[in-house]
Amino acid sequence: MAKSKTKYVGREHGVHLEATTPAGPFYTDESRFRKEIDSFYYRSWLNVAREEQIPEPGDFVTRAVGDESVILVRGTDGRVRAFYNVCRHRGTRLVEEPEGHKLRSIVCPYHGWTYSPEGSLVGAPHTEAVIDFRKEEQGLVAIRVESWGGFLWVNLEPSAPPIAEELGRFFAKFDRFPLRELRLASRQTYEVRANWKILVENYQECYHCAPIHPDLNRITPYFSGEVHDYFVDGARMTPFSGGYMEFAKDFESMTWSGYTNRPPLTGMTDVDRRRIYYYAIFPNLFFSLHPDFLMIHRTWPHSPDRSTVECEFYFDAAAMDAPDFDPSDAVELWDLINRQDWAVCEREMKGVRSRSFKGGRYSEQEPQVYDFDEYVRRRLEEA
Repeated sequence: MAKSKTKYVGREHGVHLEATTPAGPFYTDESRFRKEIDSFYYRSWLNVAREEQIPEPGDFVTRAVGDESVILVRGTDGRVRAFYNVCRHRGTRLVEEPEGHKLRSIVCPYHGWTYSPEGSLVGAPHTEAVIDFRKEEQGLVAIRVESWGGFLWVNLEPSAPPIAEELGRFFAKFDRFPLRELRLASRQTYEVRANWKILVENYQECYHCAPIHPDLNRITPYFSGEVHDYFVDGARMTPFSGGYMEFAKDFESMTWSGYTNRPPLTGMTDVDRRRIYYYAIFPNLFFSLHPDFLMIHRTWPHSPDRSTVECEFYFDAAAMDAPDFDPSDAVELWDLINRQDWAVCEREMKGVRSRSFKGGRYSEQEPQVYDFDEYVRRRLEEA
């Protein structure tokens, strides 16, 4: 086999050069989708929120995870807890609002059962004569929640390994940056008519960057950078994958001009300032650390062909306090890039429905795409 003259981002040799891309049912089959939600979204550590969203006792956010609803609330003791957003009486959804502040108690709108922010049942009208009824046994059903980098993570599987065991190697790569001190500057939400795996595959390669993202490709050419971590590396499997891309010329950030007057984030070395780090954390997080800000995407699947994507931008708090702070140079460019991605992902979703599509071939530039697809296959086989 002749060796390509193109610079690889990732492996020069690998199974992807012999493999076939998935056929249509990998993306369209309803039963596969339901199994993925159960095996991945209900049994993995999910990035769901930011601690700064719920700074005071009674502050809360709710999250839809598949068919489940999760509420995260800060208790009067300052601790954040997560619960199924379900009344223990007859299963009514307790809170519909996406977020709120200073919630003194959680009251079921149906029959008035009342819970403290710590999840304890404190009021249940007309249960005095109920046999063997104990309020202390009827609190909200807890969900595991942990924090890293100022983010809140939940896992609906009670027996799952601790987050440090699952993602500790990823965390160690970025612990040198004070991510907890960053502050949210912008949030955008997109409704995308595409399977969630198509969105992850898209993030796993820049093979498409030259034709789809000319502005991005001008600043960080698609052949720049290196991949350091793979979902699948031989027999080894890990729940994250990524590396970095390098700036062309003397560019400093992913902005319209490629330059910025914002200072680099604390902890950025001269080497870091020439890079953007891109990591996918399975199953729902894209983590993109720029020299002067952090951008994340969260993917939330609803059906085989419908997903919600949240995109958030975090900047240094001191930079945000400056009177001339304006993140639009980054936010607006990434909004364009996002929309370019979602549009082409939706076109792929339309195409894989065709009875003619039986799978294709991976290019030299797509080892990470192959590894993600293989990771999904192996995880489903284990489930």
